[in-house]
Amino acid sequence: MPRPRRVALPLLVAVAAGGVLVLAGCVPEPKSAVAPLTFSAPPLVPVASPASEEPTPAPAPLRVVTLGDSLMSGAGLDHGQAWPDLLATREDVALTNLACAGMGFVVTGECGTAYAGFSPAVAALQPEVIIVQSSSNDFGQDADQIRTDTDDTVTQLRDAAPDARIVGLSTIWNDDPDVPDDTAVTTEALHNAVDSVGGTFVDVGQPLIGHPEWLQDDDVHPTVRGQIAIEQTVVSRLQDAGVLP
Repeated sequence: MPRPRRVALPLLVAVAAGGVLVLAGCVPEPKSAVAPLTFSAPPLVPVASPASEEPTPAPAPLRVVTLGDSLMSGAGLDHGQAWPDLLATREDVALTNLACAGMGFVVTGECGTAYAGFSPAVAALQPEVIIVQSSSNDFGQDADQIRTDTDDTVTQLRDAAPDARIVGLSTIWNDDPDVPDDTAVTTEALHNAVDSVGGTFVDVGQPLIGHPEWLQDDDVHPTVRGQIAIEQTVVSRLQDAGVLP
């Protein structure tokens, strides 16, 4: 029986080695490691929360008292149509109108007194501003008497409301451009009296001159349109003087 052939050992080793080489050549080379993706975080910006701001309260309205004659009281018109009442519609003004027809610093009016008789009412109200106007009702009175009574009345108003600012307004005439000389007398008397107590005098001129249609049938008292003209003039002059904002 023939003996099996022996394969030479070196040949087997060579074959084995070749197989290893072949296998080694078939194995893929390892890939280089890929760096993981990174994201830079956005910078944190502090967000201010809305401040809980308290609304600024509106300033208290200016407390005003007006003292005058029928031009201030609105003679012949409905209640609320006189120029102080128009001024009172402003949100920054709280106004009390003490005007009465027929009165002046000297002359007693329909309320049974001259201006001085309202000093107790002013004391009770304690306004921040007192607006008083010289009146054509005092025309024809003795000039010295006008000056004396005007001084006395303004002093009483000062004593009644020591902290109030006293504002004097010049005498308003009607639509006639020929203004009587008495206008200067009554105006000057109030100007001097107000100056003597450290108040403010305001010349409002003659807002009705040249407008007969702004007067009622008596040619003395303003219509509603005339009252509006006076109010606009007074407000403008008071603002110029720093009395009203």
